[in-house]
Amino acid sequence: MMQLTKPRITTFNHPHFGEMVAVTNGSNNINDSRCWMSIEEHPYDDQETMVYKSTIAYLMEENKRLKKQVRKLEQAT
Repeated sequence: MMQLTKPRITTFNHPHFGEMVAVTNGSNNINDSRCWMSIEEHPYDDQETMVYKSTIAYLMEENKRLKKQVRKLEQAT
């Protein structure tokens, strides 16, 4: 089992696999990642994988929205 002391999720666009998620141990560098996963949904994905990918995609969008909101609040103060 993979144990991370300070896990960090990094997203990036891969030229062949589309939008990817990488799990690192505190680094922003994708080369330090422990695992990569494409969050593009494919017709051959099973139901559990599709739910997992759609949940990750939702959380990524929510994270982007919250980061924008934090920036706006920091500029207002």
